[in-house]
Amino acid sequence: MKPLLAVLWKDLRLFFGATGLIALLLPLVLLLALQAGAGDLMRQAYVEPFPIAIRDEDKTVMSRSLTNQIAEIALFSQVLRAEPGQSDTSLLEEGAAAVITIPKDFFYDMYTMENGAVKVLLNDEMPLEASLLRSVFLSVIQIIRADQSVGRAVFTFCYGPLDQEQEWELWHQTSVQLLQDALGRQQVFDQAVQATDYAAASGRSLFACALSLLCLFFPLTAVRSLSEERTLGVLPRYVAAGGRAWTFFASKFLAALLLTAPACAALLALFRPAGGLLVILTALLLFAGAFGVLLGLTAWAREGMAAQRRGNLYLLFSLVVGGALYPLELLPPAVQLLSRLTLPYYARRGVELAYAGGDVGALMGTLWPVLALGAVGAALALPALLRPVTRSAPAMPAIQNPPQQMEPAAARPGAGALLALTALKTRAMSGGWAGLTALLLTCALCGGVAAQALSGSGPSQLSVAAVPLEESDAALELLQRLEALEGVAVLRCATVQEGRAALSEGRAEGLLTIGSGYTAALETGGDLPLSYESAASAASAQAAREIIAGQASVQRARSRGLRDAAERLGRPLTTAEQSTLLARMDEEDQLLPPLYTVETASGAPLPADPMAPNALGCGALVVLFTLFTWGAWTARADARRVEARLKSLPGALLLSYGSDALSLCLIGLLAGAVCLLPGGWPAPLEWEALLCYVPCVAGLTLALTRCALSGRMDVLAPFLALITCLVGGCFGSLESFSPLLRTLSRLTPQGLALAGGRGSVSCLFLLLLAAALFLWLGRPRAHTIT
Repeated sequence: MKPLLAVLWKDLRLFFGATGLIALLLPLVLLLALQAGAGDLMRQAYVEPFPIAIRDEDKTVMSRSLTNQIAEIALFSQVLRAEPGQSDTSLLEEGAAAVITIPKDFFYDMYTMENGAVKVLLNDEMPLEASLLRSVFLSVIQIIRADQSVGRAVFTFCYGPLDQEQEWELWHQTSVQLLQDALGRQQVFDQAVQATDYAAASGRSLFACALSLLCLFFPLTAVRSLSEERTLGVLPRYVAAGGRAWTFFASKFLAALLLTAPACAALLALFRPAGGLLVILTALLLFAGAFGVLLGLTAWAREGMAAQRRGNLYLLFSLVVGGALYPLELLPPAVQLLSRLTLPYYARRGVELAYAGGDVGALMGTLWPVLALGAVGAALALPALLRPVTRSAPAMPAIQNPPQQMEPAAARPGAGALLALTALKTRAMSGGWAGLTALLLTCALCGGVAAQALSGSGPSQLSVAAVPLEESDAALELLQRLEALEGVAVLRCATVQEGRAALSEGRAEGLLTIGSGYTAALETGGDLPLSYESAASAASAQAAREIIAGQASVQRARSRGLRDAAERLGRPLTTAEQSTLLARMDEEDQLLPPLYTVETASGAPLPADPMAPNALGCGALVVLFTLFTWGAWTARADARRVEARLKSLPGALLLSYGSDALSLCLIGLLAGAVCLLPGGWPAPLEWEALLCYVPCVAGLTLALTRCALSGRMDVLAPFLALITCLVGGCFGSLESFSPLLRTLSRLTPQGLALAGGRGSVSCLFLLLLAAALFLWLGRPRAHTIT
């Protein structure tokens, strides 16, 4: 036990010596940045709010009340009131998805069942929005038609031809039922679920993202030193002192676990996710899988920085491809398959399963691929960990070379020598051509993912997952009614867990659960066991509820008609009479005058958000992630010693510091360009922003390594890059930021680059000034050679 505790204490000291307490504080800062800058990351995968227009020709209290109710629907970002003399075409050209005209005497005609038709003019430039509005409008109209047709069918079934007094009774009863159904249509849902699903879904998404990042960060910091410790002979000396090899490797796992546990505990305390022990088990499984994967990636590295580069590239790949930054449903199928190699994908699945009330067996059935990935990684690492230790230290001979070997190149300061040294350092920073190739392939993949996610190809219809917990004709009829609506797709699921999985994966915007006892509730007039849960930031949630409530209200009206007829006849209806009455309801519905007409016309498409995230945001993340990781090479002890020896030679500052800066700029430009190109040739402003942004980040990297963080840059790169990119607005619309955060975003290099890419010359100038300032702060100073 003592040898294990000794190496465990050694690993903890290595961690705090490399990163200090800042690594434990950065997760808390990341949570704040996620809530500020990633609150609407998933919005682009769902139907966005859109404007409509209303022309009120009735001009009554009822028509004004209807207009105000429509304005309260979250799906409609704005309700334009048509002015006298203003044409419908002009309203469509202002960006309205539709123009709804309420005719004169509409409500009086509806009371007497004469039914004046509402005119709906749809914008054919906004097909999804137009079809969705039509479905919402149709659901409300169907409530009116159902109450009218059911009322007339019941009266004629019970009384035959109606006299004037019976007509008045019919009108009065139908209007009362219509008012109750129209105002109480949302009561068919579980109101507790409706009030909490927005915040809960958004919180689960952020929690899963943060949990996966923590489970990757701390194991990486623990395993990165394995190769160097083996090379330096730490393991043989430990075994010679009485320790066992397995305890040496086990200490890495325990150290990473001890470091991850406090951060995860703070995460649990902050979000308080549902699921309790299942969430904790999810975190343990994710941690174990991540440790194995990272062990396989880093065990064959020759030094700690190479191991960190590999781990950081996998972390960047996981964030972009795994659905943490871009919704999976917007990505090509091939990329969605790749997401199954990442932690964020399984973190979301596990958190959603815990929220759904699953058990341990279901959780293991969902997360077993994580353990399989970890086992494969550990198996790949085993030969490297058990291979004989060679005594050739890779970097020491170069450090001990005599100064005169550097004099010929240094004595001829000029463009050739500078470029030669820049190329040499670029290759060394990247770990050779293989490392540079791996970097560029990762950047290209990230750029392709961002280009696809931000291409504007949003959903083509409103997708709803449906789980019928009872197999009945009434439940089947409700699903068939929903499937028949334009702009609505129903994904039938066998279990609630399957439905929530579809919700978490982005395959559906909401989950409709038809509870047991649905048929009995229709027959008795009780509360319907329906619940609808929306995905995070799904602005279509209220519209989906309107559509579902409309169809359920139609069913409820028909069942109520059967009960009403039995009460009027004073006896239960036979099966044949029920069939006859239902058929008469259908006949009366066909005889009703139309309640609306639909036409289409050309108009303006939905305007794009000028502050929405674009591909340059992903490029900014890739550049910062890369340079913060690669820039740690300039803080190596042997690099500083070479710098000190060159100081007395002619042109030393240009050769040493200039080649450092040029190497970082070259790597940053390559990474940024490769990231942007999959989305097409960037606009000139985007090239200008990239050319100004890269020197700024390169200077910032050199300043931080020189002034404060020294060799910690690559370790802290994931947190530092993600935090500043979130605050800078790389993955969320600045319109959703508070004024303070919008101002703060302009203080980050990413925020300035994004603004420059949108045409702000002043922001590009500020980037160049910041680059000059950072390069001056990072300039070499006097060294003490030890």
